[in-house]
Amino acid sequence: MIDFSEHTVTQQPTLTDRVSPRPHGPDIVARLDRLPVLKPHIVWIALIAVNLMIEYYDNGLFIYIAPALQSDANLTTGQIGTIGSAFFVGMLIGALIGGRLADRFGRRTVLVWATVVYSLASLMSAALPEYSWMLLSRIITGIGVQAATSILLVYIAEMFPARSRGRFVAVATIAFTVTAPVLGALALFLLPNSAPGTWRYLFLFGAIGLIIAPAIRFLLPESVRWQVAQGDLDAADKQVADLEAHAVRAGKPLPEPIVRAEAGTNFTLRELLRNRNILRLVAIVGFGWFGATLGLYMYQNWSVYVLIDSLHYSESDAYSLQFVWSLVYAVTPLATALLIDRVERKTLILWSSLASALPILALGLATSNLVVAIAGGAAGILTGVVFSVYYAYIPETMPTEARGLGTGVIFSIGRFGGVVSGVLGAAIYSADEWGLDRSGLMIGAAAVYVVSALVVFGLGPKTANRSLEEVSANELRTTD
Repeated sequence: MIDFSEHTVTQQPTLTDRVSPRPHGPDIVARLDRLPVLKPHIVWIALIAVNLMIEYYDNGLFIYIAPALQSDANLTTGQIGTIGSAFFVGMLIGALIGGRLADRFGRRTVLVWATVVYSLASLMSAALPEYSWMLLSRIITGIGVQAATSILLVYIAEMFPARSRGRFVAVATIAFTVTAPVLGALALFLLPNSAPGTWRYLFLFGAIGLIIAPAIRFLLPESVRWQVAQGDLDAADKQVADLEAHAVRAGKPLPEPIVRAEAGTNFTLRELLRNRNILRLVAIVGFGWFGATLGLYMYQNWSVYVLIDSLHYSESDAYSLQFVWSLVYAVTPLATALLIDRVERKTLILWSSLASALPILALGLATSNLVVAIAGGAAGILTGVVFSVYYAYIPETMPTEARGLGTGVIFSIGRFGGVVSGVLGAAIYSADEWGLDRSGLMIGAAAVYVVSALVVFGLGPKTANRSLEEVSANELRTTD
């Protein structure tokens, strides 16, 4: 059982527990940060997890359908790689657009529409399977998926208690461990020796977001920090007061709020690029995220293809093994939750990246079925920890007035790694004169994991168990 409770208590709550009769931004944010975990937090994280389930489904689906799609549509390996990269082109665009729009129009509003976009694009993939239309639909799907993902992670950073927000990210990633075996089971039972076009029906499940979007609109409140940054202090104050009342009714104490500097106005992209401190953080964290993304998809998106084409597994055996790996992946949120708020984020990124490199290398070099099976399961768990920690870390490094945009820019840099993974993976795998095929893929994936993590560990900020305002004051607000 994960304990989200707060342990530091300095005063008992009262129904009139306000810092001042007229709300001020720093006061409101300080009161938000000192809140214990409440029932509304549980409702919010459940909605976030369901949304992430659908996003992960759309993201991971291509891993399973690639062999069937290539056979059914008579596509080359290069075309399969291009379709795989198209999704990440969309994610790159979606990160920039979603982050900027979220800073301007609010986290919730953009999240609702991003969910609608990727759901409709999933229907488009099912209805229009021709190569050029598949490229377009996967780009649009990527735009919606990444816009939604970026905003969800910003939302967790801004709205959940500072001492437990890392564990809430870990809880949200349970969505991945639920979705992975569902994808694996669907692929296992529907795709091997299936009729032509069967893979198209798998895209229909991605449209469930059309049902989730209204729930987000009515059950997920707007971010308090965004409201403060916009100057809408009355709305922000009312939200925090309602949460404080929840704490009182639940008999939970409220520690004394620690008031820090007030957030400024929202940054434009030009202003962000002119701010050396923010630009430095974007470059460091963006490089780390690029490496983690490139490494993950160089091994993961080609895993089923490698099992069938290089290791000569039957389709049934390959999908069965992938299904087992998806079940083992369920360990990831527990491992993340146990570590993420106990170990500094960038330290955990380094150690989990180094650990990930070992089973990835084994996948590239091993010929034993047992070693391949163990390595695939271990790689899934360890790379999942890396991603989960980055999900918490990225929005924490940005100040409120640039959090949506800055997080979007970092995710765009990272998703470029996804774009590269499809094309680069196909080039390495198909380069017969090199004689590398799967070994080259996995060696490259392991190398970028290690190098990118070393950069973040050496140069990135510390964020674990700190208020977002403290991180900004220590790392971003100094002048050169």
